Amino acid sequence: MGWFHPRGSAPRPAVSILAKDDGRPAGAGVLLPRQHLLTCAHVVNSALGKDMLAPDHPGAVAVSVRIHGPEHTVEADAELTAWIPPRRDDGGLGAFEWNGDLAVLRLAGALPPAFEPPRWHPMARRQFVRAWHGSGEPGVFADAEVSACDGRFGYFDGAERTLDIEPAYSGGPLWSNEESAVVGLVTAKLRVRGELRRAWGIPWQRVARELRSAGVDHLLPRPDEDVRDHPGYAELTTLLDGRLSLTDGWVRYCRAVARQCGLDHRADGAPSADEFARLLLTRGRALPALVEAVRPTAGPIADELLVLGRRYGLPKLLTPGEHGALLRHLRALPPAAAAGVPGAVRAALSLAAPLPGALLAGFGADVPQDGHEGNGNGRFEALIAHLEGLYGDSTPTEDGRLAVPGLLRAVEFVAAGCSPTAEQQAELWQWNEAVARRLGIHDAALKDRRHDAKQWARGASRGSAPPRVVAKLSSLSSLSSLSSCGSAAVTDPGEQPERYRLRLWCDDGDGLRQVSDDSERPRSAEEAAQEILDAVGSLRRPDPAGPRFVIELIVDRDALEVPADSWRPAGAGALLPVPLGAPYPLVVNCPELRELNGEAMLDQWRERWARLDSEEPVHIDDATAPDPEAVCGLLMERLTAHVTVDVAAHRRAEVVQMCLAAGVPVVLWDRSGQPGSPAVRHTTEVRARELPEAIRMYRTKTLQRPAEYPGRPVLAWADAGRALPRLDLVDPTE
Repeated sequence: MGWFHPRGSAPRPAVSILAKDDGRPAGAGVLLPRQHLLTCAHVVNSALGKDMLAPDHPGAVAVSVRIHGPEHTVEADAELTAWIPPRRDDGGLGAFEWNGDLAVLRLAGALPPAFEPPRWHPMARRQFVRAWHGSGEPGVFADAEVSACDGRFGYFDGAERTLDIEPAYSGGPLWSNEESAVVGLVTAKLRVRGELRRAWGIPWQRVARELRSAGVDHLLPRPDEDVRDHPGYAELTTLLDGRLSLTDGWVRYCRAVARQCGLDHRADGAPSADEFARLLLTRGRALPALVEAVRPTAGPIADELLVLGRRYGLPKLLTPGEHGALLRHLRALPPAAAAGVPGAVRAALSLAAPLPGALLAGFGADVPQDGHEGNGNGRFEALIAHLEGLYGDSTPTEDGRLAVPGLLRAVEFVAAGCSPTAEQQAELWQWNEAVARRLGIHDAALKDRRHDAKQWARGASRGSAPPRVVAKLSSLSSLSSLSSCGSAAVTDPGEQPERYRLRLWCDDGDGLRQVSDDSERPRSAEEAAQEILDAVGSLRRPDPAGPRFVIELIVDRDALEVPADSWRPAGAGALLPVPLGAPYPLVVNCPELRELNGEAMLDQWRERWARLDSEEPVHIDDATAPDPEAVCGLLMERLTAHVTVDVAAHRRAEVVQMCLAAGVPVVLWDRSGQPGSPAVRHTTEVRARELPEAIRMYRTKTLQRPAEYPGRPVLAWADAGRALPRLDLVDPTE
C-alpha cells in the first residue's frame, strides 16, 4: 500500500441488477467504461426468471439496473451486449466450480460524470476483500480473506462477526482496500458442513481473459503501468521531485490533496514523486486540489502546474470542494430560475464553443426528493463537466496569466440573470472570485466578464425587450393581384411595387399605441420610410445604454422580401442618404403564415420561441433538404427556433414560407440570390437574440464596402412574448 489510500472501504458507484418479476435485487454488478456494466451471466438469468446456469443466449434482452452514485441514484435499462455463459463441461473443474459466467450490459444513456468505474487489480492469496449485497446499501457487506487463487478461481473465507455471502451478492465487486481496487467478482457460495463460511469468485485475471476472448477487450481498464506512457508523466514527476518537494510545505500539500480527494494517508513520510504523479494523472480533480494547496505559498509553481494541465489536456478545472459547492449553489435555484440557466450559458459563451442542445434541455424541472436521479442533479453535473473542458474565451494578459475559462464566464451570467435573491447572487460571485484567485486570473479580467454579464442581464435577452415601431405594410399592387387571381405570387425583388398602405404603432415599454392617421393613403417607398423614422423619433428610450429601437414590419406572405431596409427617407430634411435598415434593426413578421394551420402551430411557435436559447440553429440548403419532404423533416425533427436558409433562388420562397408556417420564430435568408449566401455565412457565429443588431451591422458594411458585403439579408422575427396590434382586414378591392 502506498502513502495515499482510500478513506473507508465502499467503492461507488454500486450496481444493482433487478429481477424482472418483482424488481428486487437479483445480484450486483460493476461499472465499466463507456456506459457498460459487468456482472455474472447467472445473475442475468436470475433477473429474467430463467434457470440460473442456463448456457443458452437470452437474445436481445434488457434488464433493469439501479446505480448508486456518491450523491444520488440512477435507474435505467441496460441491454445485453456480451454473453459468456457458465461452462461446467470444461476440463479440470471441481464439483462446485464452473468457467465463463460473465455478462456485459450497456446503458441506454450517459451517466453523470461523478459515476466513474473503479480500478482493477489482480487477485492474490491473503488479500482482505469486501463484498456488498445487490441492494447497494453501503452497510450491507461481508468481509473475507482470499485463501486460495490460481488465476481462474479465487476462494475466500468469511471473517468472524460479519455477514454471510448470499445469492444476491453474486456479480458484485470484491474490493481490496489495500489495493484500492476491485480484484474480482463474487460468484457462488460453497454449501459445506461446518462453521466455515467459504465462497468463490472470478479473479480479475480470468475476467480480463474472458472479455478479450469475447471481443470486448476495449472495455478493459488500462493497467497502472500505462500511466508512465502519459505524455505529461515525465514533466510532472520532474516538477514534483524537484522544486515542489524542496518547498517547506511539501507534506502539507500532500495531506491537503488527500483530504480534498477523500483519501487517507500514512501518518509519517510523504508519497514518492511517482505515486503522486499517478494520483494526479488518474484522479480527475487531484491536480486542481494541488494547485489550491500550492497557490498561497508558491504561486509560480501553481502556474506551472496549470500550464502543464492545459498542455496535456487534463480536463478537470475545479477542485472537489469547488465542484461540490457549485453544484449546491446551482441546485438551490428554484425551478423558474433554473429554467433560465440555458439562456445564460448560451449568452456567456462564444458560438464557436461546442455546446450540444441536449446538454441544456430539461432545466427547471423539480428534482425528486427520494435521492434518485432527477432533472436537476445529473444535468447540472453534465453541464459543469462540459464547461470545465472549455479554456479561456478571453486573451491572456501580458504577464501570461490564464484567460477567464468558459465555466467562470458562464457562472457570471447565471449569477447576473438567474439568481432570484441578492444572497444567491453574492454566493455565486464569491465562488467565482475564489476559483479565479486559485487559477491566478487577474481581478480586472473577471470584472470585465461581470460587466458583460450585467449588461446582458439588463438587455433584451432577459426580458427587457427593446422599444419598437410596428409597421403594417401593404403593397397596393399585391392587393390588386390578390383580388384578380385569388392567390398571391412572390414579388420579384427587382420589380418592387411603388405604392403602399401603412399603419404604425409604437411600443416603448407601455404597450402598443397607434400613431398613424391615414392608413389608406398610398405612400411611395421614400414616404413610408420617412413616416417610420418620424415614429421612431417620437419614442422615448428607457435605457440609453440599452438596445436600439427595432423596426418590425408586418407583411403578407407575398411581401416577405420587400426591400424596405434599402428605402431612403423622403423630405427636405433627409440630408443623409441613409437607408432605413442602417440606423436601426429592421425585421419582418408574417402572422398570416403562422396562422395557416390553426392553434396547433401557434402552440409550436410559442414553444419554439421558449427554446430560442437552448436549441441549436438549423441550416437548410439544397444538400441537406433537396425537396419539401426533407425540409419538413428537418423542421419537425425537434422544436428548432432559429433557421438559416441558403437554397437556390427558385426554391427560396417556398422553403422560407414552410419555416414560418411551421412556427419557426427566427428565420434568416438572403434575397440577393447568390449561392453560398454571404450574409448567412457572415452570421454563423451570432446568437439568435443578437441577429437583429448583427444584420443591421452587416447592412452598414454594405454601404461602406458593397463588394465585400454583397448580401441582402432578410430576418423574419416573431417574438412570442410581444403583442401584435389587432389587424382589421380590409376589402382587397379598395
